[in-house]
Amino acid sequence: MLASIFKKYDIRGEYPTKINEEVAFSIGQVYADYLKSNDPKGTPNKVIVGRDIRLSSEELSVALINGIISTGIDVLNIGLASSPHYNYASAHFNLPAILITASHMTKNFNGFKFVFSGNTILTDQHLAKIKEVALSDIKIPTSKASGIVENTTILEEYIKEIRQFIKTPFKKLKIVMDAGNAMAGLSLEKIFEDTGLEIIPLYTTLDGNFPNHETNPKIAKNQIDLKRKIVEEKADLGFMFDGDADRFYAFDRSGDVIFPSYISALMGRYLIRNYPGNEVVVEVRTSNVVRYVVEKAGGKVLVTKPWHIMIKLALTQNPDAVLGSETSGHYIFRDFYKIDDGILAAVVFLQAISNEEKSVDDILDEFRKKYFIIEETNFQFDNKTKQDQKLAEVENYYKNQSMKIEKIDGISMSFDNWHFNLRSSETDPVLRLNMEANSKELMEKKCKELADLIQK
Repeated sequence: MLASIFKKYDIRGEYPTKINEEVAFSIGQVYADYLKSNDPKGTPNKVIVGRDIRLSSEELSVALINGIISTGIDVLNIGLASSPHYNYASAHFNLPAILITASHMTKNFNGFKFVFSGNTILTDQHLAKIKEVALSDIKIPTSKASGIVENTTILEEYIKEIRQFIKTPFKKLKIVMDAGNAMAGLSLEKIFEDTGLEIIPLYTTLDGNFPNHETNPKIAKNQIDLKRKIVEEKADLGFMFDGDADRFYAFDRSGDVIFPSYISALMGRYLIRNYPGNEVVVEVRTSNVVRYVVEKAGGKVLVTKPWHIMIKLALTQNPDAVLGSETSGHYIFRDFYKIDDGILAAVVFLQAISNEEKSVDDILDEFRKKYFIIEETNFQFDNKTKQDQKLAEVENYYKNQSMKIEKIDGISMSFDNWHFNLRSSETDPVLRLNMEANSKELMEKKCKELADLIQK
């Protein structure tokens, strides 16, 4: 067991050098034992186990299940599952759950995600304690009577519940949907069946080799086939999902990325119109377009740190928050057990634009003329000390010019017609820059100014 496989909120590593069957068995034992005194719903007698389509996932699943049942706890094996599907199973059965997945990482990686009963999140403190036991010499006590394994499926129930979010007919649209041969393919076509949309499926067959492209929708080379197909088919939109289907990326008819902040603004407006006075949770990198659109619709915007776990916590602490969004493409829905679901995000986005009088092209054109956003830009440093010194230097440089300074994560500084956030990576000596201005010229000027200052 290597310490490096433990990330802040999950476990990931290369297979089989860092993640393998022995590790999976041990993780199953440690997690099952940890649940006995830490699950908020009491001591569970059963744990849900699911897996993604990666080539190593089935073997890891067998080992993980054997580890769990060795402690006397039963297993409900749901088989192939996306992250939203496994989260839904935990909420539906009110049981703790483990999913074997490495999300959007390449096929040679694998890992584990965890939730307590009722899809209650594990904080970083919980995972730190699990890590401590897993890396120690502590022997997990085994039971004289092994737990029982029950195989089940809850896919049809999941699909039915997602379809209930379709409240009004969709506009007549042609959409290319790219599942990347990953877990969105398990339910994507069934969810949009008979909805009046013309769906052009792309790579929806599950294949753990990911033969067509990797499953991170944010990487440009992975978008090539989808963009080409949108133009070839003269489609209105293109959708792309990451490996475990909890992230959603959208593209316009030209194959250009629709910034996640624009999607958040449209979904936020739609949901706030249905829940007047409610709130939308965003993170520090988010464009001002979300605040403008949501507040104009009668809602409020709350700001938190990036990372979907932090946004889920904010939704838990603010029951009037109907939507949470992260600029990486995570969208969390209060009315779906606070699950970040890429396919549900596609459904709600389509409901949002179908309830607008203007076309999605006209709306995006308006946004793009007013809100100019850069892609997140990373700056590498030799060590964290230099990185922290540079953060302080940038703050000092702009502090007399800034109208507002926030330190929710890194530094966020607002000016008359532009703003930026500069923050440290959680794991590497890297500074991440996000910036927005109200004109292309100002965006380019300030982007260069900041880059020069950071690299000085």
